[in-house]
Amino acid sequence: MNEAFVCETDQEAGHLHPRVAPSRAQSEGVVEAVVEAVVMRALHVVPPGSVSVDEVQALARVGRGRPAVSVARIYPDLARAWQMLVRLKAAEALLSAQRIEGQIGRLPGTVAVAVRCEIAAVRAAALMLQDDAGAALAAALSALRLGAAMPTAHVALTVCRCVYWRLGDLESFYAVERRAPDEQPGRLRAITTMFDLALDAAIEFGQMHFNAARLLADDALDVARRFGAGPAAIDALPACVMAQVLYEEGRVDESEALVAARLPAIRQGGAIEGAVRGYGLLARIAANRRQPAQALLLLAEADALGMKRNWPRLRAASLAQQVEMHVAADRIDQAALCAQRLTVLAGQCGAASSSARFEIARYHVLAQARLALAQAHSQASAQAFPQTPIHVSAAVDLAALRQLHCDTVLRCDRYGAVTIALLLVEALLVAGLRDQAVETLVALLKQAASAGLHQTLVECSERVAKLIDGIVRGSIEPAGDVRELLPYAGALMSRRRRGTAHAPAGCDSPRDIARSVAAMGLSERERAIIGLMGRGLTNKQIAIRLCIAPETVKSHAKHLYTKLSVRNRIEAVTLASRLGLVRLSGGARAAD
Repeated sequence: MNEAFVCETDQEAGHLHPRVAPSRAQSEGVVEAVVEAVVMRALHVVPPGSVSVDEVQALARVGRGRPAVSVARIYPDLARAWQMLVRLKAAEALLSAQRIEGQIGRLPGTVAVAVRCEIAAVRAAALMLQDDAGAALAAALSALRLGAAMPTAHVALTVCRCVYWRLGDLESFYAVERRAPDEQPGRLRAITTMFDLALDAAIEFGQMHFNAARLLADDALDVARRFGAGPAAIDALPACVMAQVLYEEGRVDESEALVAARLPAIRQGGAIEGAVRGYGLLARIAANRRQPAQALLLLAEADALGMKRNWPRLRAASLAQQVEMHVAADRIDQAALCAQRLTVLAGQCGAASSSARFEIARYHVLAQARLALAQAHSQASAQAFPQTPIHVSAAVDLAALRQLHCDTVLRCDRYGAVTIALLLVEALLVAGLRDQAVETLVALLKQAASAGLHQTLVECSERVAKLIDGIVRGSIEPAGDVRELLPYAGALMSRRRRGTAHAPAGCDSPRDIARSVAAMGLSERERAIIGLMGRGLTNKQIAIRLCIAPETVKSHAKHLYTKLSVRNRIEAVTLASRLGLVRLSGGARAAD
């Protein structure tokens, strides 16, 4: 009898022990069992150390050991695919999955199914990162059909939720199974837990439940901090949702700080949701501070990033916001050029997923409406009788705006519907439909007051602002009792006047910076440490300078990172520089 040694898994101890193979048939079964054990370990089932690739390769020398050779090749590719996903490198993850797919036919049946399930989950997440929601959903559902009990099924479930959120299908979103996170999750499980919380936060924000959105986004950021979920850009979505909440509350400096710290990582390899929200918000902040050149620079960068990553949705968002900014500056020709580019882009997106098509169409409708209103205003200014209404209902498609508003509300995006409603009010005014404009505005103010919406209404157009001011002063009397709205509307106009009378464009005043720092809760010691970090000092050098222990510096640094919602020294110094707290020196570095 052949005295060849093979291995079998000790079911209780989880280790491999040598034994003599009694027969070749039994050897084949053992090989298949070990192969499956190796793949299961690659799929995060078997604890590390229970079987090694070297041991499986040794099986190739025993009888029918060919499947083990395939697993030895699959194992690093599978690990690499997940590693690329954690790093938000979707294209590389898809390439690894494709390589694995070509080897599945050489694996035993049960193992092949497990690997197919894993590949489908990888592909679903990667396609979601590439903003292909339709293909991502198909891959995620395939993964769940193949193995809903697999340890990485939580990835497919998160992808399903993400797609349903993008589609505005909250019934399906909430119907997806939710699995309780582990007490000590691995990095992959921590990432999906963070994304699930971030998606919940984004939904609450879209419904203008700002307090709930803040709590959920904070929980998501806490998961990312505690478990080191990945690169800084991976928590961009919850950070941007939190920043949007802060912005609507008028806490502009804190809002900028959250996003600015993540912008370099978003440029390098972030997901599209963080890019759309992050660039858009930073451009709004720059415009709010009367820094149009900086805002347009950010939007041009977003457009270029969208071209590089093949993200038409990001490009559409950028072009629509550029139209808005050019219109605000009375640069109608530049606005028309951006609108024309957006029209071309919208015509090229027939192959995009339905959710992307809807959003691109939304940006297109809004840009066209803004351009038409600007052109109507220009015509009115040139008329001999400027008080005469310009009937632009043919130029501004009121029916399209109304339908877009209705569709956006049906997709449970009340926050997105606010911008459309403001534009609709303006279009109705210009078209001479004043009563309808007032009625639409009052309905919007009632929703905004109950939700605590602030900054978006403060930044409304001059036409809409005059209408709100008329309601506050009593020169315009809407149908129905609006007395309960007057304090809120008055506060909006007061805030708007303060913003108009603010100091010249540029950077914030020292008082504003101090207020921002105080709001973040930085102590004097923490401010001193972040300042020395900005000058490039190491922790040991800071300790010597402040006459404290290096461990104390590390402790203060950790508190700093938490308060600033950043991950490391580089992000903290970058953010502090944005706020004017430090001046970066040539020797600034990320020493610990």
